[in-house]
Amino acid sequence: MPFRQYGLIGALLLLPVFLMAQIEDADLIFRELRALDGVWFMPQDRGDRLQIWSIQNDSTLTGRHLRIRAETGDSVTLETMRLELRGQVITYYSIIRGQNDDKPLPFELTLADYEGYHFENPQHTNPQKIRYRLLGNRELQVNTEGKRGNRTVTDEYIFEREFTPAGMEFRIRGGINMFTIRATGNFPSSNDPAIVKNPQTDPRLGWELGTQFRFKGQGGFISLNVEVGLMGKFSHAKSAFTVIDDTMVIDYVRNVNYRQTWLTVAAVPEINLKRDGRFTLLAGPYFSRLLFNKVSGEEKPGGDNKLFDANNDFKKNDIGIIAGFQYRWNIGRSDLGGTFGLRANLGLSDLDALYNRDCNDPAFCNGRISLQGISLYYSFNLLGL
Repeated sequence: MPFRQYGLIGALLLLPVFLMAQIEDADLIFRELRALDGVWFMPQDRGDRLQIWSIQNDSTLTGRHLRIRAETGDSVTLETMRLELRGQVITYYSIIRGQNDDKPLPFELTLADYEGYHFENPQHTNPQKIRYRLLGNRELQVNTEGKRGNRTVTDEYIFEREFTPAGMEFRIRGGINMFTIRATGNFPSSNDPAIVKNPQTDPRLGWELGTQFRFKGQGGFISLNVEVGLMGKFSHAKSAFTVIDDTMVIDYVRNVNYRQTWLTVAAVPEINLKRDGRFTLLAGPYFSRLLFNKVSGEEKPGGDNKLFDANNDFKKNDIGIIAGFQYRWNIGRSDLGGTFGLRANLGLSDLDALYNRDCNDPAFCNGRISLQGISLYYSFNLLGL
C-alpha cells in the first residue's frame, strides 16, 4: 500500500481524537474552572484529604491533592495537577504518585455540562476518565473511572471549601404574578338593592423584581433566602355600600382596578430533598409596605389623598406567608445557578381601611380584605458572573 494511503488512513484514525479535543467556548469554560481556586477538604478516618488549587494566569491553574496523616498531622502529596487552556483545548495534567514514572498524564476536556467537567485519556489504564463537578461555591465532587484487569473501577471524592463561611449567593430575581383581593366576613350593605353588596374581585397580571441573598447551610440540604424586592400587585374590585352616622349618609361605590407597588422583605427557608439536587421546597414569612396605589375606574366618593388615592382604601402594611418550590435550570453555557420558581403568596393582614368605617354594628361589618396570588420567576447568582 502506498505511503500516501497509509498517511490518509492514519489521519482518519486520529481525526476523532482531534475533534474530541476541540470544544466550543473553551475560554468561557476555563473561566468557570477558575472557581476551583482555594482549599477543599474531605474528612476521613485515616486522615483528611485536601485539594489546593491556585490561579497562575488566565490560562493556567495548578493544584495539589494531599492526605493529612491522622497520627502525626504531616501531609503527603498524592497527586500534582495542572489545568491548561491552549487555543480551544483544555487539558488536565496529573502526576500521580507511583504512576507513569511520576511524569504528567494528560486528560483532555471532552464535555462540559450540568453534570460537570469531563476529562478523558482512553490510552491510560486507571484512571481513564476524571470528572470535576462544582456544586455552587461550597462543594466539589471528583469522580474517576478506569480499568483494573477486566474490571471497571470507580472512585468518588466529595470536598467542601475550607476557610470560608457558609456559602452565599447574591441573586437577581424577576418574574410575573397574578394577585387578587380576598374578601371574607360580613360587609355593610347598600340601600340600593340593585347594587352588588359584598366585594366581587378578579385577579390581574403583575410583575416583580428584587434581590435574593441565599445562605447555603452545611451539607447542601437547607438554605435561607433573604429577599428584598418590589412587587406590582394588580387586582380588580367591585362593591357598594351605605354608611349612616349622626350627621350624614354616605354611599360608597367601587368598580376599580388597583395598581399597587409593594416593597417586600422575606426570610424564606429552602429545603433540598436531595443533596444539592435541582428541586427544592420553600416556605416562610414576608412583610410588605405599600408604596403606591393607583386606581382607575368608578370611585364614589372620589379620592382625597394625594399619595394613596381611593380614600385610603388599603392599609399600608401587610404580613403573610410565601410557600412554593424552585427548580434549578440554568440558561446559557455559563452556570450561574439559574432557578425557576413558583410560589403562592397568602396575605394574613386585614388591609381593610374602608369597609369598616363608622359601623354601628360590628357583627354585620366585620369584613376583612387581604391579598393573595401566585408568582412565577427566574433568578440567577450574580456572584457567578
